[in-house]
Amino acid sequence: MARERTTDAAVDAHPLPDHTHDFEHNHKPRRVRKLALLLAVAGGALYLVRRNQRRAEIEEGIWHEAPSS
Repeated sequence: MARERTTDAAVDAHPLPDHTHDFEHNHKPRRVRKLALLLAVAGGALYLVRRNQRRAEIEEGIWHEAPSS
């Protein structure tokens, strides 16, 4: 059996919508993605600052406790 071809008249009679209702509610707004990215970057920066402060405190403690020669 041959496949039925659609004609231009058939396409014009039932045009496809520009967007569907489901698609409209399934995508995330750009604002939410920006906020998530901002929170991730801020969390990473906070982690690095605290880690460096802990390392500095440990190193400072080692130097202060070292015996003088």
